Amino acid sequence: MENTRDVAAAAKIGKLLGERLLQKGIPAVSVLLKREQKYHGKVKAIVDSVREAGVKLV
Repeated sequence: MENTRDVAAAAKIGKLLGERLLQKGIPAVSVLLKREQKYHGKVKAIVDSVREAGVKLV
């Protein structure tokens, strides 16, 4: 991972997080955003990658 501050890096982190959650036997997680935090950019990349890894979002 060359750059650790872009959307591609966030997507890789989300994929890794999703895989590790499944390895630990955690099939579902809840995502809570602060009122001022929007669902776009890096946040969206992480959440989408976790979902694509097979973790259900509740």
